[in-house]
Amino acid sequence: MDAIRKFQNLLRELFQFEASDLDFGIYRILNYKRDQIEKFIQKDLVNKVESAFAKHKDERLNKISKKFEEAKEKIIQSLGKEAFTSTGELKEQFQNTPLGRDFLSIKAQKDEVKTIDEIKLQVFNDLYNFFSRYYEEGDFVPQYRYSIKGHKYAIPYNGEEVKLYRANQDQYYTKTGLLFRDYTFKAQDYKVTFRIVSAKEELGSKKATKERFFILDDENPVSAEDKTLIVRFQYRELTEEEVKGHGVEGGSNTAKQEKINQKSCENLLNDIEDIFLKALLNKEYKSEKPLLLYQISRFTAKNTKDYFIHKNLKRFLSEQLDYFIKAEVLSIETLEKERFLDKHITRAKIVREIGEDIIDFLSQIEDFQKRLWEKKKFVLKTEYVITTDRVPAEFHHEIWNNKEQKKEWKELGFDIPKTKEDLKKKKLPIDTRYFTQDFKEKLLEKLTQDSDLDDLLDGLLIKSENYQALNLLIEKYRGKVKCIYIDPHTTRKRLKFFIETSTNILLG
Repeated sequence: MDAIRKFQNLLRELFQFEASDLDFGIYRILNYKRDQIEKFIQKDLVNKVESAFAKHKDERLNKISKKFEEAKEKIIQSLGKEAFTSTGELKEQFQNTPLGRDFLSIKAQKDEVKTIDEIKLQVFNDLYNFFSRYYEEGDFVPQYRYSIKGHKYAIPYNGEEVKLYRANQDQYYTKTGLLFRDYTFKAQDYKVTFRIVSAKEELGSKKATKERFFILDDENPVSAEDKTLIVRFQYRELTEEEVKGHGVEGGSNTAKQEKINQKSCENLLNDIEDIFLKALLNKEYKSEKPLLLYQISRFTAKNTKDYFIHKNLKRFLSEQLDYFIKAEVLSIETLEKERFLDKHITRAKIVREIGEDIIDFLSQIEDFQKRLWEKKKFVLKTEYVITTDRVPAEFHHEIWNNKEQKKEWKELGFDIPKTKEDLKKKKLPIDTRYFTQDFKEKLLEKLTQDSDLDDLLDGLLIKSENYQALNLLIEKYRGKVKCIYIDPHTTRKRLKFFIETSTNILLG
């Protein structure tokens, strides 16, 4: 039973049962299917294996029994009924004859079919070995296997002279799909939400780390209302005082964040006034951590790890399952060593049947996430940056009186004009986000009286994740883009990338 339980626990990981208390995004969708998936894992899976074995056992036993009776009849016809004992055993003097050897071989196969139940646990081990190798911290990693020894991996290859391939070739990189989203979980009747808030001021010369960490908001870290608790974090560099206070002078960034998480957990438990909620959050959970610390660690990890969605998980896993059965379940070693292969053929058939059912379940979840990811997103806001020398004089008065625009000029190092008449000479950039919608519409209407807006604009800045931004641009700039530089997800530094065409486009 250990093999069964081990595989059932793996399936609960694959279906993210440890996230059953989470109440956002894909986890909310998974929770609707939770009972159905649990029934499949706990009951249907075992029943499927039992019924599959019974089916294959009965089919095989009927075929072997027929052969057995035919072999027995041949002996009776050639040697007479006296060749058998009263218990139906072939007498020793006839066992080494051609008919006798054939009869004993078939009889052994018949006995072997009766003991086929012995390989049930081997089926669960096979399924565990297959699915566990493609699962890594919530994602399926598309590693094409071709051996269990030495060089383990292969890549899809059609004979090209040069093949460029990356491990996540058939996956969407969806880091930005999770970054800085509210993280909500339930503790009995309570709901706890972790939220990222902006730091109130830049640290400037006071910052002691180049790396950013998740740290409790210094002004309003926690608030409670009824049975809802909101915990606020900042994502920023640390000051010298914070480095010493959290004991993160050395070590890896992961180790530093874990120390900060520990301190955050202690501070929050001290601040929470609800005694019952405090007891729930302080109760030991997984990995012998308090529930609150476990959830904080998951929250910070989800915002610092890479995540992927497979474009066709069902095809990939089905291909790999087919190869796994041929290479490992029915390996050459098995074919050479086993006297009777019937039980291993049955084993292979059942591994395929159960494996395909699980692949169907997993691919439904992955395909749902893929549809959400590929769904076109709305453009939330559009603003324009136009230099003052291009703006008609009738708008200069409003520009001159805009304090926010002047503040930005000062921050950018521009000399502020002494009079509004100087705006025409200075070529200062005005950003329409500082002005009313009415001002923006009138300005655009005036500028486009004699020219197309695209002809007037010589640059485009898009704040988005790469996939949606490029899909937005693809039709308009098809055939016009000569060079694209995209910051890959493997690069840790947050570079911006630049597309140079007749129109400059910057995506960040």
